[in-house]
Amino acid sequence: MFDFNFNWKPEMEVGVSIIDEQHKELFRIARNIEQLVITKCIGVQSKLLLDIVCDLREYVSYNNYVEATFMTEWNYSGKEEHIRQHDEFCKKIIGIDCKRLGQSPYKVLCEIKETIQDWVFAHILMEDKKMCQELKQKGYTN
Repeated sequence: MFDFNFNWKPEMEVGVSIIDEQHKELFRIARNIEQLVITKCIGVQSKLLLDIVCDLREYVSYNNYVEATFMTEWNYSGKEEHIRQHDEFCKKIIGIDCKRLGQSPYKVLCEIKETIQDWVFAHILMEDKKMCQELKQKGYTN
């Protein structure tokens, strides 16, 4: 795992405002994880851990829905693969073992942080940008 911090930067924008706002929400959640990792989860409460998991699960569900709707409406050429990637990420987030998280919060949060980092670089900055470029070429405007 390399050192990456979840500070939103304009170059991360995909150019579709509703999707950019969702990505900013993912960064907010990831910053919360990042802060707990920095402090090695000392004194972390179970409720905070569960709130993070709930926030992540809510995020992936809503983001998947919104992007699938855009891809269908605008007949995105890469829709099947894009949805497959979303489903894979969603399974990882839904599959977070809350019991294990409670027992080893630092270790599990490090794993979650790495999963989100991978998602940012492999999906958001590549696949989402590609999708949004095609939507704009087809006439989508914010």
